[in-house]
Amino acid sequence: MVRRGPGRPKRDVRTPDHAELMRNGLRAFAELGYEAVSVRELNERLGMGHTFVHDRYGSKEAFWQAVVAHEFRTLAAELAPALTSEPDDDLDWLVRAVRVFHRVSAHHPALNRVIDYEAARESGRLDYLFTLTEPLNQAIRPVFERLVAAGRVRDIPWHAFHFAVVKPALLYGQEPWARRFGRPDDADDSGTIAEIILHGLLT
Repeated sequence: MVRRGPGRPKRDVRTPDHAELMRNGLRAFAELGYEAVSVRELNERLGMGHTFVHDRYGSKEAFWQAVVAHEFRTLAAELAPALTSEPDDDLDWLVRAVRVFHRVSAHHPALNRVIDYEAARESGRLDYLFTLTEPLNQAIRPVFERLVAAGRVRDIPWHAFHFAVVKPALLYGQEPWARRFGRPDDADDSGTIAEIILHGLLT
């Protein structure tokens, strides 16, 4: 007869899949900020052993990079149909890109919160985020500049265009603040936000 050791029998513990690990890690960084969340808390939120982050990724920052890169790949895949097609008309292409960007961004509130947190301070993490955004910038900027030259979009600096389009997307990650202005948690207002932006950009 096999005797059971003292204590309660161990329950089977489900190991989260990679996408779930990335999602839970991103949520932890979004809710607490990079500096505030400890490796111990990350491991607890991931439901893994207390050495998981260091054993698998080597450091908290390496895990953070893996998390945001995974989310950017997901975001890029959702944006790709709108951004990879050759524009028949630059203005139609830009309008479609802005609308799709906001529709997709509304589904990634945790990423918006991470970007908002990191954008306020100089760091290697900010540099890393910028490299991840460069493909999107490189896809849009030539179209924007052609439209400015043709007088079809307001003649504003590239950085002003960037913030006019991107900054409102932070709304989707700031639910507690938006709630105080009466925005429901289940609001589907990305289309409205995109139209407001486009109305201000187009001549």
